[in-house]
Amino acid sequence: MRGFDLARGLVAGLLALWLLPAQASHGVYEGTVGKQAIVLTLGSQNALYQGTYAYQRYRTPIRLKPTLNFSSVLAMDELDEQGLPVARLQFNDLMNYRQQEQVRGTWTSYRTGKTLPIALKLVGLVDSDRSWPQPVTTLLQSASTKRWYFQVPMPGNDQRITTVEVMDKATGKLLVSLAIAAPGCPNQGVDTLQLQGEGEQLRIAFKDCTFPGFRWNEGGGSFAPLP
Repeated sequence: MRGFDLARGLVAGLLALWLLPAQASHGVYEGTVGKQAIVLTLGSQNALYQGTYAYQRYRTPIRLKPTLNFSSVLAMDELDEQGLPVARLQFNDLMNYRQQEQVRGTWTSYRTGKTLPIALKLVGLVDSDRSWPQPVTTLLQSASTKRWYFQVPMPGNDQRITTVEVMDKATGKLLVSLAIAAPGCPNQGVDTLQLQGEGEQLRIAFKDCTFPGFRWNEGGGSFAPLP
């Protein structure tokens, strides 16, 4: 009886460990779709992938539909501004438990059927243990405006964000770094930021966070923390 209870306890313990959420891993890739240079941020947790990419020429983030995947080949839908799928991105030889250094695949338009090759190289990685190769890895955000796109710098083994970088689409240069008051906000990968409103009414909010966010002041030409 004692042996049975011990075995049952061991099984319960292993099951509890298996049910624990896996730590998220986010990779930053640079490369090409066809002949166009792109940057891609791809995150995974419990086999759920989320991602966004941008053409270096235009600097407008393009959201990929979150996808559950258990194979070495990952296929994700590219979404338009209305959230409708317009193309399929397929990444080959992408392993579930870690990000690959070299990834190849295809981009295929749903409208025309045109296919372009994808060639990517891993240039940055952040997870619960490390940020490689630099102490901070910058994650491109899906949310953007006509004037700006946004990045979140993440150090290794830090699950909360403390800074948001506002980037100028016209130049690709940093406009301002916005500091988030302690203890920061949970890292939600490419969907950490949530934009509300337009122009003078633009607000930067954060998913699953009590920090009130920032609002754009057109007259002062700056972002101010909300009270």
